[in-house]
Amino acid sequence: MDINSAITLAIENVKKDGLTDVDVFALPFELSMIKDDVQIKIAQAIKDCLNQNSIKSLRVSPISHILFPKKELFDFRKCAHIQPLDEMKYLSLVLQLAPKIETMRIKKENKYIFSYRFHPEKGILFDQNYNYTSFREHVSRKSKNKEVNVVVSCDISNFYDRLNLHRLESILASLPNTDKKVVAQINELLLFWSNRDSYGLPVGSNASRILAEASLIEVDNYLISKKIDFCRFVDDYRFFASNAATAHHWLSLLVDRLSKEGFFINTSKTEIKDVSQINHEVDLTPARVEMKLLAFSAETINPTNLEEDTNQDKKNISKIIRGYSGLIPTKFRKLTENEKRKLRFFNIEKSLEEIKSSVMIEPKKFIQLIKASIAKENFSTLTELVSILNKFPQFLPYTLDAIKKNETEISDNDVLEISEKLKKWLVEWNSSEFILVYIVRFFGQGKFTNKTILFEYFRSLRRNEGSYIGRAVLEQLEPLVNRGEVLEIRDYYSRADLWEKRQIARMVDIHITDGEKRPFFKNILSLEDDIFLNNILNCFSQKRQNTISE
Repeated sequence: MDINSAITLAIENVKKDGLTDVDVFALPFELSMIKDDVQIKIAQAIKDCLNQNSIKSLRVSPISHILFPKKELFDFRKCAHIQPLDEMKYLSLVLQLAPKIETMRIKKENKYIFSYRFHPEKGILFDQNYNYTSFREHVSRKSKNKEVNVVVSCDISNFYDRLNLHRLESILASLPNTDKKVVAQINELLLFWSNRDSYGLPVGSNASRILAEASLIEVDNYLISKKIDFCRFVDDYRFFASNAATAHHWLSLLVDRLSKEGFFINTSKTEIKDVSQINHEVDLTPARVEMKLLAFSAETINPTNLEEDTNQDKKNISKIIRGYSGLIPTKFRKLTENEKRKLRFFNIEKSLEEIKSSVMIEPKKFIQLIKASIAKENFSTLTELVSILNKFPQFLPYTLDAIKKNETEISDNDVLEISEKLKKWLVEWNSSEFILVYIVRFFGQGKFTNKTILFEYFRSLRRNEGSYIGRAVLEQLEPLVNRGEVLEIRDYYSRADLWEKRQIARMVDIHITDGEKRPFFKNILSLEDDIFLNNILNCFSQKRQNTISE
């Protein structure tokens, strides 16, 4: 793909998909600016950077990260927070190689590889017919094949984090007729973002997804050459064998081949399952077959999405493209009538006492208690659960989402009690950044909106509290603050990072009179060269000129 087409597609994809799919990051307002003259400026800025050949000429910022829960208990994924223009530069580089990468992969019609098949259409990069749902349905069909008696389920340990950048560079350089300059630029960019550590792709980026798939091309081809019956979604493998001996042999071949690329399988999640009985249960849905096989890897799906009614029509199964939750979900899914019936006789009091008396929270029991409390409309239990979340903080996003989605049923007294308990996480305890972000958002909307708590937290915010939390607090304060509060926030500008500066400028533009913001904006224009920041200021200048001329 030529550079102009790659830049155009990168911009359109970011407008459609955003910068990342990691739930902790909100969709930034900057993306709404990408149109008309701003889009032309962005495209030209990207082209000017890519036409040169050094990391300095790319003019990218270091990326920050936020830890986000993975599937396993006490396990986290290091998710990247990339500046909008930098993400578009990264994607523009990778898209120049994407068609060749896709050509070198096993053909999608062969039903081996179901993840991120490059097929751009209207700003969408990947073929929508190849996704986690189609992978799961394929596993279901294969598992019911009479010749398949054993299924191996495994995934690569810390796939994105442990991907060797020098090996990736070699793979990309080996593609036929590859532009070596583009490969070198990608490598320099990734080394810069990894602090020269030589490992790791930024998690959450579509560019990283394309490169991750490229890194496994030779592994996939090796498995085919060994006549291994398998399928894959990202780092999640399934082998379909006739007997246990064959399954073990195939697994050993995979382990050996992955080691040559610097990868290792996650032994704690590797299972070899007897599926001979599944062959006789022909009415099983793909979800039920897969539940019988294994709980899936963090790069695929939240297991709560597998709790489908066995009578659900196949056409109604949503197509799942990607996700980052696992054993500890972050979203509360509305209960089905079938689930409510099953929870009718659940003993809430007994379960609550067991959790209170335990040292740690057991995930399945906690999720069941949340669901039962809502199914039986015992909403006061949710207030009690907030008190014990310090036993397992990773459950906080899920609990808050359950409360938020049922807030109309929660009494005013419980609202006050929950708010006071959550405030302690902001002012008294040392908490992970992702937890702080979810609490801040909780206080920014709906029945639990609390400007006082948010503004007090903003005043006390320390720079070492995280790379994203400052922006998150400002986003929630934007519709709540008055002129005097914005003037106080404005004084923070000189100490703010670029994400925060844009948000502060936006709040000043919304809440402060033209006469007061004009000198502030004039100073910023003389110092900053960020496209999005300057657009906020230029829009103000244009509106002011139009007013004067009228």
